[in-house]
Amino acid sequence: MSSKTDAKQSENGSSPTDGEYPYWMSFKPGDDQVEPIKLQVKGTIPTWVKGSLYRNGSGLFEINNQKVNHVFDGFAVLVRFTIQDGGVMFQSHLLDSETWEKCYKAKRIVVDQFASNALPDPCKSIFSRIFSVFQPPKGTDNTAVNIVERGDELWAFTETPKVNRIDPKTLSKSGQSDFTDYLAVHLATAHPHLEPDGTLYNLATCFNYTKAFNIVKIPPNSNGNLSWDQIEVVGSFPSKWKGTVGYNHSFGMTENFFVVLEQPYAFSIPRLLIKKIASYTVNDCILAYPKEKTLFNVMTKLGVNLKTKYMSDPMFVFHFINCYEKDKQLVVDFVFYDDVGFIDKLYMEYFKDYKYKETDSKPKFGRFVLPLDVSKAVVGKNLVTLDSKATATLQEDGSVYLTPDLIIEEGLVMELPQINYQHYNSKEYRYVYASTIFSKFNKIHKLDLKERKVVTYSTDGEEFDYFPGEPIFVPKPGGKREDEGVLLAPITSNIAGLASYLVIIDAETMKEVARAVLPADVMMTLTFHGTFSTTKL
Repeated sequence: MSSKTDAKQSENGSSPTDGEYPYWMSFKPGDDQVEPIKLQVKGTIPTWVKGSLYRNGSGLFEINNQKVNHVFDGFAVLVRFTIQDGGVMFQSHLLDSETWEKCYKAKRIVVDQFASNALPDPCKSIFSRIFSVFQPPKGTDNTAVNIVERGDELWAFTETPKVNRIDPKTLSKSGQSDFTDYLAVHLATAHPHLEPDGTLYNLATCFNYTKAFNIVKIPPNSNGNLSWDQIEVVGSFPSKWKGTVGYNHSFGMTENFFVVLEQPYAFSIPRLLIKKIASYTVNDCILAYPKEKTLFNVMTKLGVNLKTKYMSDPMFVFHFINCYEKDKQLVVDFVFYDDVGFIDKLYMEYFKDYKYKETDSKPKFGRFVLPLDVSKAVVGKNLVTLDSKATATLQEDGSVYLTPDLIIEEGLVMELPQINYQHYNSKEYRYVYASTIFSKFNKIHKLDLKERKVVTYSTDGEEFDYFPGEPIFVPKPGGKREDEGVLLAPITSNIAGLASYLVIIDAETMKEVARAVLPADVMMTLTFHGTFSTTKL
């Protein structure tokens, strides 16, 4: 197969002109592909790959010539690739959330986002504006981060308590649930964990420091859909600080335990209280504490908190990869950064001329091993008995200090990690698949944790041509090997006139077996996360 698409390159080649944003940031209302279109397929898609790949992300970044401030503030655009009999259909939809409808009607941002505040209503009196400062803010329902399938339903998540139900055919909003209708919480992650029996677990945050971190459980009903009215709190962790509560984007789960990080990147409660008066954005209220250690909280699935304090050097984590139990130890894998500078590099100004690719804050793999029983441990001794470079050392105060096994010591940049979730979540596993998103590399990696090596798929073109997305692993029915399946990854064009495509990669060899190419005049927006459904065609 050719290593180049047949689509026309832009006149600028692969180098951006001054002040240029990536092409996918130019999406406007009406640019969504509401009616499914058939894509050109190059290569041969395995006949067993049949279903729909749903993806979600920030897609629209401007309203009435007003740009949002940060890539996380973009309005949600949902994408669907329907794969059947070797063919692929594509559609997209600008999500009709309450937030979008209000902003579109007002022709400006009227609901606070992560780093973009609502603009004042010019029609309101000065007294109305002052009064609004003292009203509690209503969280956004711009669910632009993840999409999850439970039963015959799809749910779009962000980091607020609001979750939108999505019509699997039209991608439009068909309903909404809110964690705050049932629980006293303020936030919920966009990365719930799913059990084979249909149970959903999530981490919900409360700004009451005594019950800051809450593991919540939503059981399935008889149809496999979520029973929101039966939601319950499994257990809670307090914040180690009274005035701040740590930020979490995801959490870990094994067969018997949950792992929740308390990292030194936290919500300042005093800042949140004066947010409107001081015109702080949400991001302004999250502060870094680089001298503080990272705390690993561990809870059983019965809601019992382990008393041992597990600590590590300060770091920042977006995405857990997998966790499992072995020989009375917890293996905890995630992607981490040495600091939080990465988030600041995702402000819109850094997307001009692709300056976000110049960040020094690189995401890397980290494996931590937590011994569950330290009652007979010796101070100063490494308690890790597994074949790993990770260490866990008992301290004089009874805490356990952790250092990671990086697997690949230098040079591996990876984010948006995925595994064979269906068969290996919470179990010992070998392979991680990830993208080099927001870096100068345009690659999809396969990390072999046993052999400590990386195999890579590279996109077409030069550094600025494409944006490689999250690779979703689809297992082959009846497959025996962990990597027996394919990866589905969106490769988004940064340049007008250059076609985006969905690549299908053999997960064993990391060789491209097929691609489904969009017409060059049909835009594929940025997506963060997705799910593959074998039942929705």
